[in-house]
Amino acid sequence: MSAAEATDSAAVESPLFLPPLLSRPTGNSIHITALNGDQEAEACVELRREGANDWQRHPHAIKVSPRELLDWDVKELSPAIKYDYRISLKRGADENFRETAAGSFRTQRKGPASYTAVLITDSHTGSFAPGSGPVLTLDRVVQNAARVKGEFVLDLGDNTAWAGSREFPQKSPAGAIAAYAQYRRQIGPLSQHAPHFSVVGNWSGESGKFPDANIQITASVRRALLPGPNHLTYPQGGSEGEDYYAFSWGDVLYIVLNIQTYSKPSDPAKLKSLMSDVNRIEEWTLGEKQMAWFESKLQKATERFRFVCMHHPAGGNAGDPLNTEYGRGGARAANTGEQARIHSLMKKHKVQIFFYGHDHVFVDDVVDGIHYALPGSCGAPWKFTRAETGYERFWPDSGHAQLDVTPEKATVTYVNLEGKALHSFSVLPA
Repeated sequence: MSAAEATDSAAVESPLFLPPLLSRPTGNSIHITALNGDQEAEACVELRREGANDWQRHPHAIKVSPRELLDWDVKELSPAIKYDYRISLKRGADENFRETAAGSFRTQRKGPASYTAVLITDSHTGSFAPGSGPVLTLDRVVQNAARVKGEFVLDLGDNTAWAGSREFPQKSPAGAIAAYAQYRRQIGPLSQHAPHFSVVGNWSGESGKFPDANIQITASVRRALLPGPNHLTYPQGGSEGEDYYAFSWGDVLYIVLNIQTYSKPSDPAKLKSLMSDVNRIEEWTLGEKQMAWFESKLQKATERFRFVCMHHPAGGNAGDPLNTEYGRGGARAANTGEQARIHSLMKKHKVQIFFYGHDHVFVDDVVDGIHYALPGSCGAPWKFTRAETGYERFWPDSGHAQLDVTPEKATVTYVNLEGKALHSFSVLPA
């Protein structure tokens, strides 16, 4: 993909316009992308096992134009191994490649294992100018989260937002490109060392109230600048559009769902406000195809830990009618709309945690032994109160969640901007 449209974004003094982002990790492969700077270049990526001396070039050097995406599928790796990598460019009069960016990652683990992952949500990049409070909040969250050296990062939605993306169908990719580019730059200290997984949120321009052609305009930017697993990446399958999928890491099954795109309002002309997506909470839905796939993944699950991830419940039960229809309420909505069916399936198939975002506060509520866990907000400035959400217990701080998995238990810890642990809980294997 050419990203020349991103030239209006803030300038970055680097041969790369966007830093590396790791995605689609498997036991024997990794996907690495970056965005070239303002000069034509020849680029290569090299890898070595951690502690080894010799670098191996994977695969061939590629020639790229200014602002062209660098894109490598690196294969023939080994499971559960940590690798170092570096990207080097040869530009202009250079006779040799010069190292431009470097990082590390671990390939996918199988079976019982101990590891740490990071969860973030609702950064809303693209809504605010660099240097503003929300942008600086995300920078601090990334700094804190990077210290734990998580093996992957999972973003639970609304990682981007821009003028009109929530209210109006997008007619060009410009807004999405600028917003995703800002997110890529800010998430860089994490994404250069931890493969990135994401959830489709309600501010990404992919709401089901929009025509499919307009949804695809922004979805194509997401797939290029924030690539994710598709239906072929993992044995669990998923969507060709990379908007829902499942993967295992160690003895944990992560099922990532899309509640936005397949929820169609019964009468778009009668939506109650520009912020509405549905006319009634019963219209929040995964759609028949995604729901059947979700149920099948739970039925076939062999992992002893099972986590479901979605931007917000497929229902609502908040502090007032408008926020209820907006999908707020977390565990309060466990038995409303289609979420009641999802909750019943999670209970039947021993899901321990339902991770979600959307409400911009830290929450941990339990229904039928299932934790409805919301890891705060890592950038959005809007902090909601009990009047909007209905929550009896919550923490209004910004921050992230740390997930520590061992064969014996999985522990979630909520961490604020000061690096203080606000709350933690653990779940046992099924």
